[in-house]
Parts: sequence; structure tokens; C-alpha cells
Amino acid sequence: MFPWLAMGHLTPYLHLSNKLSERGHKISFFAPTKTISKLEYLNLHPHLISFVPLVVPYVDGLPLGVETMSDIPPSTAHFFPVAFHRLQNQVEYLLHHLKPDFVFYDFAGWIPALTRPLGIKSIHHFIVSAASWDNWLGGFKAGSVLYCAFGSERVLRKDQFQELVLGFELTAMPFFVALKPPAGAMTVDEALSEGFEERVCGRGVVHRGWVQQPQILAHPSVGYFVSHCEFVSLWESLMNDCQIVLIPNIKEQYLNAMILSGDLKVAVEVKRREEDGWFTKEGVRSAVKAVMDE
Repeated sequence: MFPWLAMGHLTPYLHLSNKLSERGHKISFFAPTKTISKLEYLNLHPHLISFVPLVVPYVDGLPLGVETMSDIPPSTAHFFPVAFHRLQNQVEYLLHHLKPDFVFYDFAGWIPALTRPLGIKSIHHFIVSAASWDNWLGGFKAGSVLYCAFGSERVLRKDQFQELVLGFELTAMPFFVALKPPAGAMTVDEALSEGFEERVCGRGVVHRGWVQQPQILAHPSVGYFVSHCEFVSLWESLMNDCQIVLIPNIKEQYLNAMILSGDLKVAVEVKRREEDGWFTKEGVRSAVKAVMDE
């Protein structure tokens, strides 16, 4: 584990370490020497989680002896990334010695260049977005937020992308959408129809990257899940209390949707044209409203 050296990053990384240790994984946790004492009480598995001390290099402009962003006044904070960058030699030496299977990192973008020649896999685990996309959800009452995601491979056409998010707007509900940019658009922002973000400001978010779906579905504010009905999403939705709306895309997903909406009657599928599978914003709104009926 090699998080950014700030308590708001070190602590979540230690929580993750505890979860992984529950499954028997052995973890070396990189942290500044004096800061380790502030983290030890959070280590629930000291027989599996070992702290590895780092000596933060001195950088002209920083107070002497600083180890984390928490030690630095705002006026000199811009010097700390320089010190963090200069940890590369220490980290490389430790990786040669420890030979881990994986390295988790967030701000140290140079980690993959160190791990690749050593045959070590690097995992970019970025906790800032998780803390943010949690603060936002916490602003709404229980079971009121609609969440939509179609996985890492599904790419909608631009016109269908727009119909989908416009359908969420029509529900008048708060919503959180995590989708890849559609075909024909370089970014999600480019794909949104004119005025959309201004109209849904405060109650609607279209996220541009990867999210922690199990944690989102388990959040008390999330009450509805619009899914493409791929197997993993299918099980994640059934393991939580949210109502399910389905928009399948390929054969396997259509079969899953038939089981959930037909045999099990635990979901509603968005109506589509038979000839080309087109769905409308009104169809999206109708499906969501149908699962809201107690």
C-alpha cells in the first residue's frame, strides 16, 4: 500500500488493508516514520499488516521534519508534491526487497514504471472520488436516489445516451449515472444535450469514470438501480434493497432480464422497439415510476 501522504488517504488505505487481511492477504503498508504511530491503533491484523517506514526527503520551502500534508500550512503545501516525488528511489528499493504481488497507489503516477520491470501489478485505487461520490449521496433521504451504470464495456450511441439521461431528468428524482462516453463523442460532457447540466444541477450527476458499485448500491440513499443486467451487476443488485430497472444489450443480458422481470418479478424492463431496440426518455421514466409503486 502506497497512498498519498495525508491522513485522509492513509486512513482509507488502512481500512482497505484490514478488509484484505480478513481474507488472509499479507500487506506492507508504506507510511512516514513518525506517522506510523498515529495509524497503529487502526491496524486490526498486525500479524498480517506491517508498516514500512518512509523518510520524507527535505525540500527547501517546507518546514523541517514534515511527513504528511496534515503537517503543512496552506502557504507551503505546493512544495510537498516535490518531496513525495523524491520518494521514488526509496520505494523502488523497497519493492526490490519485498517483491509484492500488487502495489496499490493513488497519487504516485510513477508507480507502474517501477513495478512493470519487476513483474509486479499496480492498482490505481483513488479514494477521493469515493469520499466525494458518499458526501453527495448522503445529502438525500433514504431510498430516494436512482443509480445507473452499464459496466466497463457497454458503449451507447450518442442519441440513446441522451434519451437515457433525459429520462432520468423526467423522473424528477435525484440520480447518479456512471457511463462511458457514447459513440460519436470524445467525452461525457460533449454528449450531454444543451442545458441539461444546468437543469439538473444539485440533483443529478453524470460521472465520467469508474465507481465503486457495490458500495454505491449499499448506500442508504440509493433506492433504484438502472442496469444492463450483466451477471455481476445482476447479483450486486439482488444483494441490495434497491428497486431494479433493466436495459439489456446482448443475448445473455436479455435472458437475465427475462428471468428477473418475468420469472422472479423483481425488476421492470424498459420498453423498446422490436425492430431496432430503441428506447425513449418517456420509456425510461415509465419504467422507473413503475418500480416506485409500493
